[in-house]
Amino acid sequence: MESGDMMIITRKDLDALVDSVEILNNQKTMEALRKSDQDIKAGKVKEVTSVDDLLAELLTE
Repeated sequence: MESGDMMIITRKDLDALVDSVEILNNQKTMEALRKSDQDIKAGKVKEVTSVDDLLAELLTE
């Protein structure tokens, strides 16, 4: 695209773009995402395949 070109996007795509920009501009959210990535890389995660498994996991903590 050249400068001045126009583009039409759907409302859904615009909303997704706005959500992404809001997340990227929120320092607390970005830090939480970075921490989550570190936890995943370090293997500090548990796989949960159902709501029952999740509830059981939460009750044992």
